[in-house]
Amino acid sequence: MNKLISTILLIVISLQVTRAQVNYTVDYSKTIGKNTGFWKACGYDFLFKIVNEPEGLTFLDRAQKYNTVKYFRTHNTFSNRSVGDKKAKGSICGKVLTVDEKGKYHYDFSIVNKTFREYVKRGMKPIVEFDFYPDGFNAKSSKSNDESFESKEGPPVSWEKWQELLDKFMQNLIKEFGVDEMKTWYFEVWNEPDGWDRELLPDFFKLYDVFSHTVKSYNTDFKVGGPGCFNISFLKDFLNHVTLDTNYVTKRVGAPIDFISYHIYGMSGSWLEKAPELTPMVQKFTNDMLLVERLVSKYPSLKNTEFHINEWGLCSHGDSKFVTEFPQLEFRNSEVSALFLAKLVDCLYAIDDNYKFKTSLLLYWGAWFNAATGPIFWGSRDLMTSGCVPKPILTSYEMLALLGNDRLKITGPKTGGTIGLLATKGKNECQLLIYNFNEYENNFNQSTKAQISVDNLDFTGKQVNITEYWLSKTQHNTYREWEQMGKPQASANVIEKLKKTAELNPDKQFTQPLSNNKINIDIDIMPHSMCLITIVTTKN
Repeated sequence: MNKLISTILLIVISLQVTRAQVNYTVDYSKTIGKNTGFWKACGYDFLFKIVNEPEGLTFLDRAQKYNTVKYFRTHNTFSNRSVGDKKAKGSICGKVLTVDEKGKYHYDFSIVNKTFREYVKRGMKPIVEFDFYPDGFNAKSSKSNDESFESKEGPPVSWEKWQELLDKFMQNLIKEFGVDEMKTWYFEVWNEPDGWDRELLPDFFKLYDVFSHTVKSYNTDFKVGGPGCFNISFLKDFLNHVTLDTNYVTKRVGAPIDFISYHIYGMSGSWLEKAPELTPMVQKFTNDMLLVERLVSKYPSLKNTEFHINEWGLCSHGDSKFVTEFPQLEFRNSEVSALFLAKLVDCLYAIDDNYKFKTSLLLYWGAWFNAATGPIFWGSRDLMTSGCVPKPILTSYEMLALLGNDRLKITGPKTGGTIGLLATKGKNECQLLIYNFNEYENNFNQSTKAQISVDNLDFTGKQVNITEYWLSKTQHNTYREWEQMGKPQASANVIEKLKKTAELNPDKQFTQPLSNNKINIDIDIMPHSMCLITIVTTKN
């Protein structure tokens, strides 16, 4: 008996010694910057088709309700062909131009206008890609780059006809949406021109000069940029051109650029088939960002230029590889993507604070294609699955949307570790988003105790109402709930239950008195969990 008691005591002592604890202090009186919501953006190859379908309208309405997405980006504005996944069933392109058998040009901007109108009427904005060539417009044949994306490279067969198309397009947009509205949009030259052969780079640079000059000719406040690439050496060539080279249109040095766009993925889908297995890590994003910061800092004229990561995800190849073939893609379904987003936002703010390199836009490449096509939890990079069920990553977006307008000073563990904290404020309210996320975590039974002191609360009341919203393996997690149900087919009853799971209702609410304008919060947080804590003053 004594031996048994001794063993139990040793186990208890061991657990107490190894249990992690972190301490944070949040100063409500000191703001360190605006909470810009730079992550409120998404995109997809098929948006010109799927925005106008029932699932697309459902997503837009939800995004408007929860304030989760402001900007939308899509490819194939000028394309004609029905390219991409076979499940798309029809054209996924803007189809703005066709040429009849007599060689006569027929312009039709109705698909683009209808799509953009759905955004604008909800207060959302398009990022307008000027790609790809309509049928018969590219001088070179198409080929696939190393991301298996069909890239139409090279110059247009006629620069005069290309210019005519751009002018017709801009005139249409101004007529439909007006100059003031379009000043809030972004106009981008192309998508992933990295695949162009090097001898064709002068043609791409001319393409940018023609594009930027045309857009700016209609209003100098229209925001132009690019190149939407994923290779830093290509980015360097592009930045050299827009700052140092002679412009093909104006014959002067340089070209206008309001934003630099770049793509970062945690890993490439082409790596899934090769050993050893790789895990996407937030650190890859921070490393890439610091390399870009070093590059951009060499161009003084670009100091105030916005920087956009206008494609990101844990893994590329959203429409060709799924969990049935690659089980490791479960992270697209589960809480891993949700926690990855929260940690990434935290780290990008840290880069802004420490290196003065701001991420103006972080655009997730994924939407709701799986919602319409099925099967449920396919492992694609969509934000919703069958029946418009939110995946955990969309719940993460909805939790981030509850943060306040101003970011607060935090003293505590360095950003980028397993535990992280975002702190914001509004009038008589404070929001704390704490997460526990290690990409290589394999011990899910060990919680971390977090002690958070919120100081200098100048609230009018003598006590506060505190509310907790959780996302974990057991809370507001549609994928894990679906697993617990036995991974059933997407019947009406299954979808209804999963949608209730996704509803972000409070998990805990309580009142706490203020003491010397300060409160202390103790919270146990399990691995791969996040908690949004709202602190609101009471009237008495």
